[in-house]
Formats: sequence, C-alpha cells, structure tokens
Amino acid sequence: MTRDDSLLCGRGVILLILLSVLSGGALANEELGVTKVFYGGFAFAGNAGDIEKNYPIACALDAMAGANTHFFEPRVRDFFRKNTDAFKRVALQFGIARPEDTPLVMALALTDEKILREQFGDIHKLVVQIGLELLVLDFGAMEVVSSRPICIELIDAGKVPYSDDEVRERMRTMVEGENSQLFEALRSKLAGVSGRSKNQCTLQIKTVTVGEKAYPFLPEAYRKTIAVYGQTVAQQFGSLLSSQAGVALLPYSKDGLNSKMSLRFADASMLQFKIPAPTFAVDVGVKGFKKVLDKSTEAESLWIYGAFLDIRVYEPDFNQVFFEHTAKYGVTKIVPASQKTVDEFPVVSEALKGAILASIEQMQNDKSTNDKVLLKCKL
Repeated sequence: MTRDDSLLCGRGVILLILLSVLSGGALANEELGVTKVFYGGFAFAGNAGDIEKNYPIACALDAMAGANTHFFEPRVRDFFRKNTDAFKRVALQFGIARPEDTPLVMALALTDEKILREQFGDIHKLVVQIGLELLVLDFGAMEVVSSRPICIELIDAGKVPYSDDEVRERMRTMVEGENSQLFEALRSKLAGVSGRSKNQCTLQIKTVTVGEKAYPFLPEAYRKTIAVYGQTVAQQFGSLLSSQAGVALLPYSKDGLNSKMSLRFADASMLQFKIPAPTFAVDVGVKGFKKVLDKSTEAESLWIYGAFLDIRVYEPDFNQVFFEHTAKYGVTKIVPASQKTVDEFPVVSEALKGAILASIEQMQNDKSTNDKVLLKCKL
C-alpha cells in the first residue's frame, strides 16, 4: 500500500474531489439506503498555528514515526480497512474519487488533548484524556454533515513524576494494539455513521457553563481555564447522547460566533468546514458538586458525592424550549482514616457521568422531547 492510497493524504486528491463537485458531480450516490463515503484520513482540529500547542503529546507521538510518515494516519486507515463490514448506513470507499462519485468524506479528527499531573502525598497521578470526532464531511458545500464524538481516558499513578516520554507512551497504548481504547470506542460508533438525508434534523451541544460550586473539586489546570473543562463536558455529553439516543450531532464549537472547523490532515493540508446551524440545541450547565458525610467509624468514613446538572433543549431560531430539567446523581467513596488526602476529581467525574445519563434518560422519557426532537434527529 502506497502513501498515495489514502484519499486525503495528498493535495491532488483533495483537488480532485473539489473539481468533481464543481463539474457537476453527484452529491450523493445512494443504493438501497446506503451512501457511498470516501475515507479521508486522520486530522488535527484547530488553527494551523495552534496545533502543536493544543496537542503537544499527540504531535510528538505523530512525529516520532519518522520522516514522511505518521503514527496516527496509517493505524486509523488500517482499522477502517479491516472494519468496513461494520458500517451499516454507508459504503466506505478507499482510493481516488471519480467525477461522478459522492463528495462525502469520512475523517477522524483529534479535537481535545488534556494531560493532568497531580501529586497526592507521595503518589503522583497522571490522567490522559483524548477527545475525537468521527466526522462525515461534504466537500461540495465544505460543510460538516454529522459527527460521532469519542472520549477515551487513561489514569495512572506512581511514586515519581511522569515525564513527557512516559506520557507519550501511555497515549500510544491508548491508540494501538489489541487493547486499543480508541478502536474499541470506534467499533461502537461505526454502525451509526450516516450521510444524513436532507430532511434529517440535527442536534448540537450549544453552550456549557460551569458553576462556582464545581471549582473546588476540579484539578488546578481546569480551575485556571474553566472553558477547557467545559469542552470536556460537551464532548462527554455528546458522546453519551450519541450512544444512548442514536441522534445526528454536529460538533461542539467553543466560539459560538465562529462556527467553523479547521482540520489539518496528514500531508499538512489545512481545510476549513462550516458547522451548519443545528435544528435543535442543548445547553448544559454544571451547577456544581457536593459531598456529604454519610457515616464514619474509627477506621473509615463514607462520603456521598453528588453532581448537579441543568439541561435545556430548544429550537434556537425561535427559542422554543422543549425540555428543561435539573438532573442529579450521587456516588459513594470510602476513605480510610489513615488517608490524609483524597483525589476527588475521579469521584465527581463518575457522578457527572451518572447525571448526564440520567438527563438523557429523562429526555427520552419526556414524550414531547422524544417525539419532537430526538426522533426527528434519529440516525
């Protein structure tokens, strides 16, 4: 297999797709309800000048593959080649697009990299969080058609601080090998990938707010840049909503006034796609976290940690509200009396996930929201 075999790993192929659209090529080629989609490659999301700053570990891992090659692209391409049968709604194609072919392209984009290092007593903790979007892109309109968000996480602990080399190795294990978290998560998304018909409605996580009552439970890195934590919440909510309700989503945009998604592909080509206005929007408010002592003995204490989440589902053009609710969820943690410090972030993160799932269930159980929003956005 040559490097030119990947659809978007060369500028010439990108131009071929654009020329096919300009020359009047078909915008879709559907047979028996299956849409033809070309494989587009792995990409880093963001402005060209910010890629290395936003994804330092992933970029270093990608560069270590050697000159004129990459870590992510060949592994992602190989995964999709081996799993074409898992797609139910699209026929994934590899190679060069002809003028009569569809301009729809599937790409996997890295949208979020977070490395959290903290020390609790003599223990050094490492959290690696990766957010991605499995995208279907329309090269005719230069527009995002749909997105399937993915969140994966690795937590480790040791007696000495983690170096960048060690962090990079942890990320490598999250991506490749038989136990790849990335590919396990992708397998659960493939059946729902769709070219989306013109009449299908879309949902988007529009805004995320984080209340001050959540701050004491967050790592220092998140407290300093609360919008970064908000992006993580949006990614997680979108991933769970996509999995639980099977709806067509559009990517979350941190800047609501600049609804565009820039992607840098493996050959360093930078392309910008418009994120269209969603049919329906979801506002997420992390009201805060709370802990309550349930009971204690001389040996240990039992704490209950709760997460409180405000959800609003609405039609943005006319601000018609379909659903407003506060979800809450609690988890317990036993703390030995001998333990002087407690890492609370994983506990409140588990509670937050429970609150998100509870809110999605409430949306599905509300007949008006389910019929007027979720079913209309069903993939």
